[in-house]
Amino acid sequence: MSDYKQKLIELCKAKGAMIQGIEHLIEYYQKSLGWTEQQAIEYALKLFEDGTIDSIMVISKKGGNDDAANR
Repeated sequence: MSDYKQKLIELCKAKGAMIQGIEHLIEYYQKSLGWTEQQAIEYALKLFEDGTIDSIMVISKKGGNDDAANR
């Protein structure tokens, strides 16, 4: 396992992010954008660093699209 992938797993655990969700995101980048696994992992790490993952998690905890208030 690469150092980047290990760091990504550690960040998921530390932030309470679902590893499966991040793996799905990496797969999306590879299939849709043609990125290598390394490129996708590095980009996912940047999403943690710039706060994007935290913002997504806050939205998700508020109910996201499943919240009756959002209908």
